Amino acid sequence: MPNYYEILGVPPDASQAEIKKSFRNLALQHHPDKNKNSEESKQKFMKIIEAYEVLSDEQARKNYDSNTLQKRGTRARWTPSADFGTVYSYEEIKRRYRPSNVGGGMWDISDKANFGIWKATILLFACLAALLIYIMLLS
Repeated sequence: MPNYYEILGVPPDASQAEIKKSFRNLALQHHPDKNKNSEESKQKFMKIIEAYEVLSDEQARKNYDSNTLQKRGTRARWTPSADFGTVYSYEEIKRRYRPSNVGGGMWDISDKANFGIWKATILLFACLAALLIYIMLLS
């Protein structure tokens, strides 16, 4: 049986918030839509989903914890949920697990804010170019 805690990179006593945060980060990193043509990434993504589906459900987590203590070495059969494409699409993972009140630094910004930053940067360079041309014409 795989060690779901190791797959998600959380300790066995991790809270649901820690499990959710780890899942979001790993799922976004290894999602097949982001890593096109990478079979290894797809397999890793499936393992991450399997671990999250078991550890995010309290009853399934209790069963997993009790079974792993009793049966080391046997592999339980897991099948993905029926709405796999909807629930685990790249956009859905970004939307559902985006922390609403916690900032994660300069790279954790929305797509709209990112586009605004690019527009401001282009405008700044255009102004600098105009200023340079003006200075060259005066001299």
